[in-house]
Amino acid sequence: MANLFADVSSYQTDDVSYIKDLGAQAVVVKITEGSADGTAYKNPKALNQTQSALEAGMKAHLYHYALYTSAQDAQNEADFFNDYAKELGFNNDCVMVIDVEDSSIESTDTYNNTVAFLDRLRNLGWDKLAVYSMASWFWQQKLPTTDAIWVANYTTDGPGVDGATAWQFTNAYNGLSLDMSDDYTGLFTA
Repeated sequence: MANLFADVSSYQTDDVSYIKDLGAQAVVVKITEGSADGTAYKNPKALNQTQSALEAGMKAHLYHYALYTSAQDAQNEADFFNDYAKELGFNNDCVMVIDVEDSSIESTDTYNNTVAFLDRLRNLGWDKLAVYSMASWFWQQKLPTTDAIWVANYTTDGPGVDGATAWQFTNAYNGLSLDMSDDYTGLFTA
């Protein structure tokens, strides 16, 4: 696994440069969850985490944790994600990831709501988009696979989903509380 990248959130330290020493070429930082018209969360460490990654020579990308239950909610969450990404100084050179895994939305139309989220980001000028979730949600066709897909599946020797762009293979890399993934196409690391 030569193309490693980690995903981090406020659970990790402000300075994530140590992740490069573990072999990672990139990080994907959780910056938002929900939206301004509902449960709105912004990672207070996001600026420091993205900047420390860039200063260490890694690529930095962004992710949003989905709580949407309708297409309109999804568009509002995309706007919230976009606004904070711009505030952090990011533009079209990073990958924008939607993390769809919350059990509270599993019984909603996650497929079409995620399409609405991605379409809204595209309309806002982002063209490097990815969908993250556990393998079972892809198996059950709860999510679109027309954009890059990043699959979490820890107890196997691969993602278990055809056409996966990246595989998150552990949430305890090197004995740390750290998710690590393998980038198959270079989307995150090249």
